Amino acid sequence: MIRLNFQNPNLLTALFAVCIALFSTLSSCDKTETLGNEIIKDEWIHAAGIDSFRFDIYHYKFDSLLTAVGTIPSAYFLGKMTDPVFGKSEAEIYAQLRFVSTKDYSFLRLPIDSVVLSLRYDPAGFYGNPNLSQTVEVYPLLDALSPTQRYYSTFKANLGTTLLGKLENFIPNTTDSVRLSSNGVTTVLAPQLRIPLDTSVFMGILRGFPDTPFYSVDTFIRYFPGIGLVAKQEASMMSFLPSSQDSKITIYYKVDDTTRREFVFNMGQLAAKAPHLKTDPVGYPVESFANGATTGDSVFYIQGFTGPDARLSMPYSPGWDFKFINYAVLQFYMAVDKPEDTAFFGPLDLMTLQDLSGSSPADLLDFAIAKSYSSNFANLRDYLAIFGGNPIRDTLDGTPLLRYNFNITAHFQKTRKEKKGLELLISPLFKTETARRVALFGNKHSRFPARLKLVYSE
Repeated sequence: MIRLNFQNPNLLTALFAVCIALFSTLSSCDKTETLGNEIIKDEWIHAAGIDSFRFDIYHYKFDSLLTAVGTIPSAYFLGKMTDPVFGKSEAEIYAQLRFVSTKDYSFLRLPIDSVVLSLRYDPAGFYGNPNLSQTVEVYPLLDALSPTQRYYSTFKANLGTTLLGKLENFIPNTTDSVRLSSNGVTTVLAPQLRIPLDTSVFMGILRGFPDTPFYSVDTFIRYFPGIGLVAKQEASMMSFLPSSQDSKITIYYKVDDTTRREFVFNMGQLAAKAPHLKTDPVGYPVESFANGATTGDSVFYIQGFTGPDARLSMPYSPGWDFKFINYAVLQFYMAVDKPEDTAFFGPLDLMTLQDLSGSSPADLLDFAIAKSYSSNFANLRDYLAIFGGNPIRDTLDGTPLLRYNFNITAHFQKTRKEKKGLELLISPLFKTETARRVALFGNKHSRFPARLKLVYSE
């Protein structure tokens, strides 16, 4: 929930001003275009504009990033991959196993048909070449996770050496549903990864416990903290929904010659989960920017996971005074020859800006307005129309490009009034929940420079 401080008259004035400007823009835009494809157009408001300001861009690195707490995130990545520009990335998944208490634990003594780990795919989150084969292994956690603990990007769980199961050399199928039949009933499930667990190993662990742990989930977790999933070969980043009811470990067992039953361990909302995320730029084009050796004057790099972000620094300019600023928009062009070259390494679909003038990054007022007006991103169309941050196809000097616009009108008016410069963080929105990345031209690029576009009235 966005809470705006209406006790502050300056903030209220700025909010009122930017809302008038934004709603004026929305009501007067060309309906034949996609809303949000142009945050500003000079011809709409017949005002003068300037975009010649210079600014510097540097690498910005967080000490650590929050990757999981409570039910956040909902999607988790699993994979190892090498990006030709950004280098190596890896992701692992750790999760508790929970179950519904019952009086029937006969699976501990009856014959077992199979034990299967299923994970529902999140196709929208996949990144990289989806046609490369994967190998995934499953190991036991040695230490329990906590549903109330905040997990950061530096976290890596301790895994046991016992291999619980694996699936080798498979290509993820995110389009075909899964059909399961049991006792004459067929169930159709969403596309999912199904990993056969070693029945003797997994059941040997469970049957080695006293009966007591199965009458209390919390007690069971102390005996068996959970599982870790590890990708063993370089391919692409797969995305999963472990809290889905389709994500679980199912024990299929025989009651008699004609009856089959199931016992299910789930990874639902109550189960603690955490990811391991890591990026390594060494030896790749991004390295010199990521380690701070070069600036982003010509090209700079933004990446999800634990990859690089950028800091934009622009000193206050007296040229900003004595003008009524209608709009202030930052524009960046993607550093590729053709937008079509991003077939397997598509650009970030949502980026954001934060204010770095304080002790820690803070949301811009423009972002807060867009988030609130769009009902917390429920209406992404309105959010993009107000704030931007999505890639837009453009042609500049006959060259097809992707462009990112950011409306910073309210923030710019505030900093100008205080006679301060701009100190902004450029980062993916929901940074640790995306595997995407983008290279952008900097402010001093010879052909397609980044720019601050001010539209004003004298």
